[in-house]
Amino acid sequence: METDNLAKFKKIVASLPQEKRMQIRDKMKGMSQEERMAAIDRMVEISEQRKIEITARPKVLAGSGRVPYAPATDYEVKTPRTWIEKPVSDDSKIEIVKNPGNKKSVNNKPVRKTNDPKAARPQQKPIKKAEPSVARAGRDLVAKQIEQKELAAIEAELKKEKTKATVKKAAKITFSVLGRVLATVVCTLAIAVAGFYVFLQIIMRGPSAHLRDQFVPSVMESSAGGVLAKWILSDEEIEAIMNSNKTKEFDEITDITLVNAMAADQNNKNANGAGEAVNELDPDGDGVEVHDISGPMYHGKMLVIYDPSRIMVATIDNYNHNGAGLTLKELIDKYGGVGGINGGQYEDTNGMGIGGWPEGIVISEGELRMGYPGGTYDVYGLTKENVLVVGRMTAQYALDIGVRDAVSFGPALIVNGVPANYSGSGGGLNPRTAIGQREDGAILLLVIEGRKTSSMGATMADLIDVMLDFGAVNAANLDGGMSSAMWLNDEELVSSSSIRVSRQMPTAFIILPQGTSAGSVEE
Repeated sequence: METDNLAKFKKIVASLPQEKRMQIRDKMKGMSQEERMAAIDRMVEISEQRKIEITARPKVLAGSGRVPYAPATDYEVKTPRTWIEKPVSDDSKIEIVKNPGNKKSVNNKPVRKTNDPKAARPQQKPIKKAEPSVARAGRDLVAKQIEQKELAAIEAELKKEKTKATVKKAAKITFSVLGRVLATVVCTLAIAVAGFYVFLQIIMRGPSAHLRDQFVPSVMESSAGGVLAKWILSDEEIEAIMNSNKTKEFDEITDITLVNAMAADQNNKNANGAGEAVNELDPDGDGVEVHDISGPMYHGKMLVIYDPSRIMVATIDNYNHNGAGLTLKELIDKYGGVGGINGGQYEDTNGMGIGGWPEGIVISEGELRMGYPGGTYDVYGLTKENVLVVGRMTAQYALDIGVRDAVSFGPALIVNGVPANYSGSGGGLNPRTAIGQREDGAILLLVIEGRKTSSMGATMADLIDVMLDFGAVNAANLDGGMSSAMWLNDEELVSSSSIRVSRQMPTAFIILPQGTSAGSVEE
């Protein structure tokens, strides 16, 4: 249903020439429905105001007091000769003045009597042309609105185009810079990879066999470094190099009668097995010596613990392939220890292990925590008589001979005073951890730093030499690499080579406080 304003608008437009109607129609095509209705309402409103202005000056019949009919039109209004104009107020109210008696006047002005019929007529004022028609005003309004809208649309379009151009330019610059950076990075990486490849070729296929025999075992013993050797060498070549640089396994195990773990007098008189007084090597009297160790390619620390009963295996509560272990410091604190070193082997796929699952055997405080009684393992641990046992045996045999705390790794370095045989260097340069025992029962805990500019690491031959220098009669290699670490009295004496946080692990050999023995510890 059409509205009243729409009907009025149609009447106004119908009165216009065809050309004007077409102009209004074309200009209103670009408007939305709401804009068109607003323009129509506004044009009708202006039309009504124009009618009021034109019809607000009515004529008053002289002497009659009546207001005659005045047509509501925007065309020129002609005043009949029988009317006299009566001024009206600005608010368009009509004032009617009656003539008293026989004398008739308008606006209190006397009317001259005459027989001339023309004299009785009021003087006609020039008829002014009406204001511009409402239709024209409406057209002007619509044209103005259309013009304003078109200008606004043009401005918006120009702004949009300018924004698009700016964004396009910024994107072009950004992609250009990123492309150059990416090209630089790719080229740099390509050059670095090519250079590294040439470097590996020189090491592993160059003239120095000694350099090759040091490098290949070093990377093959690490969790993830083996890929470097496999990049250059075949599996057969790698195997040949490893066999020419390995420590041979012992067939025998520790003879517990060779160790006098109860020789307290000897410990007091000859603490380091070389005739030095106890108070000189252990000034704080805590029963632990600390020695700096160094060699051509390494440095590290050696702890000598007089009382072997203070050494035990600390372990996590639950083993889980997807679970996490504890750091060395956390394992020490868990059992109330004062120091310790990392322990046995654990699951570490591609060097990303989190220490939740030990491998081999784990015996802690006389309980078999990992392994099967009938399974055969490399066992490195202490008996209830505090003798370090080194050798390959079943878990049940280890329990039968009284092993109270033990882990697995290898190889054995010294058994019953005899050092292991090895070919080449006995292995690569890596961080190392080892445990040993002197004839007097004192425990030796050794950790060598590695994979650092200040300390490349030690070979198995280096470990054997250091242990022999400190009088070890039995010694074994423990888990090394990024796990190697040593703590004493809340101080990290040897830090892990891991670039991440401290390594988590399932086991560790820890040192209990003086006066505390393994088996009497409550977690």
